[in-house]
Amino acid sequence: MLGIRYIFSDMRTRSRALAAVAVAAATGAALAGCGDPLPSSQRIASTRVLAIKAEVTTPLFPESDPDAAVRCQALPFEGVRLTPFIVDPSGPIDPLTIEPVYIACNLQAIQGLFACLKGAVPTDFASLPVCPAPSFADLDPMADSLPEPPSPCVLAPDASDDGLQDLTIPFATSLLAGGDVEVTMIGHAPGGPSTRECADALLSGETDVPNDCIYAVQRVSVGPIEQLLSLVAMFGVELPPEFGEPPDPEDIPDGDRNPRIESFAAVILHPDGSTEEIADLARGDTITAAADDIIQLTTVAPEGDLQFFPVAVNNGEDYEERQEDYSGRWFVSWGSLLSGISDDPVSYNEWELRPREDQEEPERPEGDVATLFYVLRDGRQGVDWWWLNLALTPASE
Repeated sequence: MLGIRYIFSDMRTRSRALAAVAVAAATGAALAGCGDPLPSSQRIASTRVLAIKAEVTTPLFPESDPDAAVRCQALPFEGVRLTPFIVDPSGPIDPLTIEPVYIACNLQAIQGLFACLKGAVPTDFASLPVCPAPSFADLDPMADSLPEPPSPCVLAPDASDDGLQDLTIPFATSLLAGGDVEVTMIGHAPGGPSTRECADALLSGETDVPNDCIYAVQRVSVGPIEQLLSLVAMFGVELPPEFGEPPDPEDIPDGDRNPRIESFAAVILHPDGSTEEIADLARGDTITAAADDIIQLTTVAPEGDLQFFPVAVNNGEDYEERQEDYSGRWFVSWGSLLSGISDDPVSYNEWELRPREDQEEPERPEGDVATLFYVLRDGRQGVDWWWLNLALTPASE
């Protein structure tokens, strides 16, 4: 994630462009903006990309994969839908607003996020080929080597015209060897340079990219590797010995799934000590409160959704089983939060409805409207989000 408005975990500063994207990518956020003093990491003061969700939409084996809609880890030839969570102080914005383009690059297992596209710099957007549509016809059991699709390449716009992006996972050696697909989204804020200009600035390796360029990087996990080996064997493709033998079906772990935010509830604490409870808040609901109120928020994500997964240890000689853990991030466009992070299936926070003096905030939000955002990750590539709109009662009441 990069940009001159580093939307990433909310660091906004003019910096070396490629270095900034690499830092942002490592933590899984996005960027935009610049030259301004650093705001609180919890503050949404401009357009930012808080997350990109990958969801498998066309599984290879739908009859044996009833949860494909929530799976974010994909196999070659499976279709994936990428949905960016782009926000500004007024709430989520239509992805089409930034006119995004998406560049895919096949990450080697040893590479960190953004290393793939960074390795192709300097270049320009026009020089990147369009990603070919992966096909089973690419697999030739008699070929001397596996197919190697172009990387990086530009993902062709899908027919949905909604700012989201469809991706079909290619069949490539790097992915079979534990790599993933790196997807870089590039866009622009209204009134700024075009998306093409933003793309060329990033790809040229310029130290300063234009103001109002928006960048975000997402890893699309490919696997599980055990399932990949079984898939290759089913296709009759012979792999080098170092890939090992296909595992037994019972030894194939489940693919990484997106977490689920199951519920949100609020309690409004008034200065006079009275309270108002609001249960079962839906995404995007609006609640009304007054200045100096405190909104207590409770959100639940099912603990049973946390998956176990194998992790290589001892230089890959052994594996140990680990469990995912929740990591939540909270953001507001105005006011103060008790905490910017949470890490429990049942998470609690408080939103104090008064300006933050250290951020030189106005006494009341613009239009008496503010927004709270919550992004939940599972320690791997899974993500979910939620937001709440606030209507501040008029000062006279």
